[in-house]
Amino acid sequence: MQRISQTTPEIRTKRGFRISTLVASAVVVAGGILLPATVASAGTMPDSAVTTVAAHHKNHDQKNHHEKSHHKEDHKKNKGNATGGNGGNATTNGGGNATGGNGGNATTNGGGNATGGNGGNATTNGGGNATGGNGGDATTNAGGDATGGKGGDATTNAGGDATGGKGGDATTNAGGDATGGDGGNATSNGGGDATGGNGGNATSNGGGDATGGNGGDATA
Repeated sequence: MQRISQTTPEIRTKRGFRISTLVASAVVVAGGILLPATVASAGTMPDSAVTTVAAHHKNHDQKNHHEKSHHKEDHKKNKGNATGGNGGNATTNGGGNATGGNGGNATTNGGGNATGGNGGNATTNGGGNATGGNGGDATTNAGGDATGGKGGDATTNAGGDATGGKGGDATTNAGGDATGGDGGNATSNGGGDATGGNGGNATSNGGGDATGGNGGDATA
């Protein structure tokens, strides 16, 4: 009896120690929240991990900055050209007059080229008059080239008058070249008058070349 009573407290003590150790290793009380011991005892982030995160953030910022700069450069390169629409052609087969549509004007303000639309051609097959459309004017204000549209051709096949359209004027204000549009040709195959269109004027105000358009030919 004496031997048993001496070992019982020792067993209870060891058992209690094991239970308390397991509880302590399982949870840690922090501000009223139960956390796993591995989480609670985890140290601060290693310096190498902090360095890696910082480097990644820096590279990301540099990439975004590079993309923004590249996007801005693309916009600077794209100065934008302007081209006026061509005038519509006109044809009559029963003695009426035909007048080609005028070419559209073109203007650029950001360094791109400007090209005026061509005047429409006019043809009459039954005695009416034919008048070619005028070429569109072209104006550049920031260094691009300006080219006036060509005047429309005029053809009559039964006695009417034929008048070629005027070439479009060209104006540059910042160093680009200016070329006036050519006047439209005129052809009369039935006794009517033929008048070639006038060449467009060219004006350069910023050092570029200026070339007036050629007058249209006339054939009667």
